[in-house]
Amino acid sequence: MRDTSFLIIAMIGIGAMAAPAAADDAALVGTYTQKHACTGDGTGTPKDRVVISEKMADSNFGPCTFNADKAWSGKTLKASATCKQKTGGEYDVKLSFTLKDDKTVDFLEEGSQYKSVLYRCEGK
Repeated sequence: MRDTSFLIIAMIGIGAMAAPAAADDAALVGTYTQKHACTGDGTGTPKDRVVISEKMADSNFGPCTFNADKAWSGKTLKASATCKQKTGGEYDVKLSFTLKDDKTVDFLEEGSQYKSVLYRCEGK
């Protein structure tokens, strides 16, 4: 019988490294509005609404799916993503989301230097 204790320890270590990222993802997941405080749950402002999940960010840019390079550094998530235009085309972006203590998120699309503040909607 082969000794698999190293493999088990390595897998536990990988799981432990993923746990903080999952906790950070959970802190970012939600519904937001751009540039102004959210009123209610954000359903009344579709033009300014941003919905973030563990796998994607959906906004007026279109739905953007995070690529495998998604990584947290402190309170900042950096990820490249592939976005789908409403006309059917796709384009790649580099995104940065920084969690702030006041429950806002600083957002940056690095290619165009587009910056925005995202305001969390209550209950979302």
